Amino acid sequence: MNKHYPLLLVLALFLAGCKSDGDVSSAPADHEPPITSSVASTAQNGAEVATSLTARYNDVRTNCGASSMPAFLCRGIVLRSTVPSTAYKAWNPSPHSQKSGGVSFSYLSKDAKFTGLVFGQKNGYIFYPVLSRPIGTRQIEVLCSYPLDGATQLREAPGCGAHPYSPDRSRRCQTIGITTAEGWIANRRSNTWNLCSFDVRDSMNNQGADSFYQTIRAHQLEGFFAGQHDYLELILATWPQNIPKELPIEAFFYLEGGLAGAQFDQKDFFDSTGGKVVPIIKIILPTSPSADARFVYSAADQVK
Repeated sequence: MNKHYPLLLVLALFLAGCKSDGDVSSAPADHEPPITSSVASTAQNGAEVATSLTARYNDVRTNCGASSMPAFLCRGIVLRSTVPSTAYKAWNPSPHSQKSGGVSFSYLSKDAKFTGLVFGQKNGYIFYPVLSRPIGTRQIEVLCSYPLDGATQLREAPGCGAHPYSPDRSRRCQTIGITTAEGWIANRRSNTWNLCSFDVRDSMNNQGADSFYQTIRAHQLEGFFAGQHDYLELILATWPQNIPKELPIEAFFYLEGGLAGAQFDQKDFFDSTGGKVVPIIKIILPTSPSADARFVYSAADQVK
């Protein structure tokens, strides 16, 4: 991709002059995300982020170029829903996460759709994929994945271990002989709490990409889509408190009804980083299995 940089940069700068400051809605696209120019305005960056999110949503590669590189490293949307508050920073790990060593995220893509977030929350933030995170930001490791909500609050640390309601059959899938989507489904059907986690840590090496791909397959095969807990869940390694500049936050997002929360977080992040602007993107989740999510940037949504 680097060998095309000069041409894409020129194209990005040319297109920037043609963009308006109104709503920018990204429809499904098959091309790679554009390279963001360092001289682009905030409005243009927001539009480009919406385009990049759409491209990653539509990307359904099984890995990022090798069997040791799970798909979440380069495609899909890794997001965390939050609740705005003056008592804490939305991007800081919660007290529970500080203790457990894991932070819960959701994964959204064309092959891993859902209709709502945990507890009905309406806003949060999105991480860049590891392979495209900005220089100077931390690489946050993904530790495990679940085809739906993994009921991780009660699990053994870091949220990938056994659940007390089924201590033997809810551990990491590979430790109990489960390596396929079909195996995961059969295990859960024997007991609702048999929710084992697919191990996707870096240490999985050549099994890592398939482990995550089986997570997506189980999500699809079992028809998880419109239920209350039907989002694919990831557990990421906990990071230190109060390091907003080091976090690979690509955007703050909101669903319908969550704009005020996203605006609070955008301003709080701006103030906490000494002036770093991260755009707000509206996510319109699909309402049917055949529909797709949309990512919309609007200048009117921004407070910074």
